[in-house]
Amino acid sequence: LAAAFKDLPALLANATVSPFFEKFYELKTNDARRKLANLDAVLSRHNFYDCETMLELSNPATGRRALMVVADMDVNTDGSDGDRNVQVDSSSMFYLPQTSYRWPKQTDRPTPQLAAEEKKLADFQAELTKPGLKPARTTEINAGIDLAKRRIHDLKKWSFLVAAVDPFIVLPGFIMRDHSGPFVPKVGDYAVVVHGGRAYPAILGDSGPSHKAGEASTLICRELCSRASNLVRPISDLSVAYVVFPGSAEEKPGPPDLAKWREKCQALIDELGGLAVELHEWPNLVAPWPTPTPSPTPEPSPTAAATPELKPEGSSTPTSAGG
Repeated sequence: LAAAFKDLPALLANATVSPFFEKFYELKTNDARRKLANLDAVLSRHNFYDCETMLELSNPATGRRALMVVADMDVNTDGSDGDRNVQVDSSSMFYLPQTSYRWPKQTDRPTPQLAAEEKKLADFQAELTKPGLKPARTTEINAGIDLAKRRIHDLKKWSFLVAAVDPFIVLPGFIMRDHSGPFVPKVGDYAVVVHGGRAYPAILGDSGPSHKAGEASTLICRELCSRASNLVRPISDLSVAYVVFPGSAEEKPGPPDLAKWREKCQALIDELGGLAVELHEWPNLVAPWPTPTPSPTPEPSPTAAATPELKPEGSSTPTSAGG
């Protein structure tokens, strides 16, 4: 942080610990107590202590506020978008095709994950007709049908961020629910991720479990650690700062515009006090859709050449007047 921010001591002089930090560990503790009877469900020591602090930052000269969460970094692989030509890795057991940040679909191209959800729905409905189902399984099937229907509805109506190509972060869901105030972030707010003396523009793209901190899209994770995957955590130390600017979200969400996002993040971080390093510039990894190959135009069928009219021998060809 000291290498990334122009004047970190001045920024921290006005900082206060966010009440979200106390609430976060209260939720963790309550969750751990509930799961003590099931050792497989109890959080590991690392996952329990995954957040160093949550600070409310402000610049008195500009009035700019920010919520800074210092934690580790886990990989988020979520998202899907049929409008853009992107490949989605849905192999993670935690993968979800939706993100909280979404915008209306702009084309008729179906989202690739739609077919899988429609198959789940059909399979559940077919199983429900089988005789002899136990009540517990019937309850599970009905829950699966309800979830599949909601996902199908979402995938037909919305486009979402895609973790492999979009820079976004995830915060615990309780922070964005049932709270109001100048330091409460919302989905769509701009953010800057700071680690190792470098800074990366991002957006708050999703809400996660309320007892988990430190999560970013695959794109960000692999920039910090090339080996990052749904099985490999890029940063285990509590050394990543997620600086979110409450109230900065655009009025209408839309498809990612990486150049615009960087420009917005630069302006916001400058208002907070500025960076001593250049803000990272994300490459656009979304390939354009291939141009359809036009069908060859059939060549016209050959026709017989006209046979010139034969004139009687010795006749002359008339000429135009004055010729």
